[in-house]
Order: sequence, then C-alpha cells, then structure tokens
Amino acid sequence: MNNLASVSLSAVPDTALHEHILASVSDGIHVVGMDGRVLIENQASARMLGWCGDCLVGMNGHAAIHHHHGDGRLFPVEDCPIYQTLQDGQAREVLDDAFWRQDGSSFPVEYRTAPLRGPDGRIYGATVVFRDITERRLAERMQAALYGLSTCSHGCDSAGALFPQIERILAEVMPLHRLYISLLDEGGTQLRCHYLGEGRKPSHKPLQRACTECAWQVVHGSGPCHSAADEPLQWLGSPVRLAGQVIGALVLEQTGERAYNDADAHLLQFAADQLAGALERTQREEQLRYQAQYDALTGLPNRSLFADRLNVALGQSERRREGLALAYIDLDKFKPVNDQLGHAVGDELLRLAASRLRHALRASDTVARVGGDEFVALLQPLRRSGDMLAVAEKMRAALAQPFELEGQQVQISASIGVALYPQHGADAETLSRSADAAMYRAKRAGGDRVELA
Repeated sequence: MNNLASVSLSAVPDTALHEHILASVSDGIHVVGMDGRVLIENQASARMLGWCGDCLVGMNGHAAIHHHHGDGRLFPVEDCPIYQTLQDGQAREVLDDAFWRQDGSSFPVEYRTAPLRGPDGRIYGATVVFRDITERRLAERMQAALYGLSTCSHGCDSAGALFPQIERILAEVMPLHRLYISLLDEGGTQLRCHYLGEGRKPSHKPLQRACTECAWQVVHGSGPCHSAADEPLQWLGSPVRLAGQVIGALVLEQTGERAYNDADAHLLQFAADQLAGALERTQREEQLRYQAQYDALTGLPNRSLFADRLNVALGQSERRREGLALAYIDLDKFKPVNDQLGHAVGDELLRLAASRLRHALRASDTVARVGGDEFVALLQPLRRSGDMLAVAEKMRAALAQPFELEGQQVQISASIGVALYPQHGADAETLSRSADAAMYRAKRAGGDRVELA
C-alpha cells in the first residue's frame, strides 16, 4: 500500500489537468491555429525559445521561430512542414531543422507535427512537439571528428600533410582561432614550431614564440594544459607522445567564444595521438626507404639507388649536352687486412674509406658502395676529361694514406677505372662495362693507379 498522499484525477479540473500535463513534459509543445498563430505553449517550449511566460501566444509561429533555415536562408512559409500539415492534415516528422530564439540565435531541433481535428473531422489547428538536439548534434560531430582524424592520419602521405587537416576538423566542433604544433628536435632539448595555422609559415617569429611558450608548458607538464578554471579559457594544449616519450604538443588558441571543456580536451588528445601515430609511421617508412637505398655499413647509396641516379644523370647530360664520368674503385690489399685483423676492423676500414671518398668528391657528385670492397663514383657535370682524372687521382691519393685502426697503421691502395660519357658509352650498361674493364686493367697493372677506358 502506498503511504504517500494521492489525489484523485476526478478532483482535478480538466483545464488544470491539461496544464499540469503540459508543464511536466520536457519536450517543447505549442499549438497553432489555422491562421498560424500560437494558441498554447508549454514551459519547456518557452524555456528553449527564450520567451517569457506565454509571450509567444498570439504571435505568428512561423514568423516568430521558423522564419529562416539554420544556415540563415529565408524559410518561405509555404515550405514549412507545420504550415503544410495545416493545409493537408498529414502528420509529419522532421529530424533536422532549426528554431529561432527571441534573442535572434538559433538551435537545431527535431519535431513532429500533427493535425488537430474537431468532432466533425475538420482541422482547426496543429500540435508541434519539438526537442533541442544541440547536444546530440555535437556528439555526432565529435564522433565524426574522431573518425575524420583517424582516417586522415592513416591516409596522409606525411605528418606535415596532416597538420591543416587536423586544424579544419577541430574547428568544426570547438572554438578555434589557430592551431599550433611544436615538436622537439632530435636532441630532445629544443622545441621547434612546425605549424602555426593554415597559410602561416613557421618562420613567423611572434607566433612561433607564443606557440613555443604554450607548448613548453604542455611538454614539461606531460599532460593537457589550459588556463585557470575561473577565467575564460583562451588556449588548450595536449602532449604528443611517441614510444612513451613526450615529443611535442598541439596547442589551440581561441577568441573567448566559450570555455574549453573536457570533451574538447579529450578530442585534442585524440588528435595528438593520431599525429603521433602518423609521425611513427612516417619514421618507419623513411627508415625502410633508407634501408632499401643505402648501405647499412657506410651510409653510402647502394647499388640500386646509384643505378637510379646514374640513369637520371645520363638523361640530364643528354638534354643539356654535358659530359659525365663514371669511376669504378676497388680496394687493393683489403682482404689480408680483413683476414688478419678480423671483420670488425675490416668494417671500420670500409667506413673510413667511404668517408675519404666522400670528401674527395664535389657536392654534386655521388659515391656508392656496390660490393664488399667495391665502390663507384659519378661525377656530373663534367666539362673536361682532365677534371675526372684529377678527381680520380685525388681519390687514389686519399685511399693510399695510412689508416689508424686499433692503435696500428694499416696501408691499402685502390685501383680506379674511369669511363666518360659519351665517349666510352651512351647508356648506363655500356658506360659501366667500360669503367669496370678499366678498373681491372689498373688492378692487373699492380693497383694503386687510375686507368682511363
């Protein structure tokens, strides 16, 4: 038995009962007559629309709250679903529309409208039951933003290409005047601003300084940061973590439209995590590309990359009518060193030999390791054949100097064969055969010499 006092419905006048029902409903309800004027409005409707009491009653409903679409376009009354229900007596459900408050602002709504009929079946008005879907729309946009960030981070070719996309996605769901992205340098001591908002260059000193100051707090705090809770939030930052280490920060700046909230911080951290994932993937791809194109021991281009560069160089030389030279280099006396002193010493000798070859060439030239103790050099452009012989002699002399290895001096030399384009070959294969043959002639002649094809 319920001990609470109860009131019999029969004791409540019909008018009061109707008023109590309308007041208890959380959805907005208003009733319009055939002339479009509001006949009844409940408390929820008045609260959402911002009208005091029953001030909306007696006003034309469409002109008061439904005059424009949410994007600001004029909404003709004949296109209004509520007006159409009054005309044809058909109930309607609208899932995405906008109503306008008394203060001139709008909010997204879904509503249902149904005709009111008298005993004779004639329509005398329509009811409109609506609800504010701002929170739901925001949640949907947040979800779409999460999906968009995830999709972009996996689809972008580089982390840099992701920066403006992050900014555009975040700007759709939160106050955002500018997005800053700062990352630590390789030493992990200096923050460098990589992004200052779309269309702005990272070299912009005042913006870069502001970005770095905010990012520095985020990085050293190792967590989301924002201004004091009792102030309008002007910025929000989240750390970028890679392999458990904070490597930078995403920082939002806003103009004070509203305070950033927990949902904003969560979304920004998700964006930072997606950026970290893109950075990790980019680094991994760059590492794989490097491993595929460079010699792991010496850091020089490998045979595959050198072949590409040679073909490109031949095409350029043909178009520009310039010469180029190819040199095949084989180390003399390397095998005895490797056998007697061990592979570790042999590897160090190869690294030092590669370094000497690099320093003997010009910045525009390329040297690659194509075998155990075999190297190849490409000189481009080449104006006189004597230039190549001079450079080849420089390489020979550099390799003939003693190497200091594990406290002892090691002496080797090099046999170098040189071929010139187009005299000794107009294509990569012919030119390579010519240089290789000249190198073997140098070796058969005792080594430590340069031979021209």
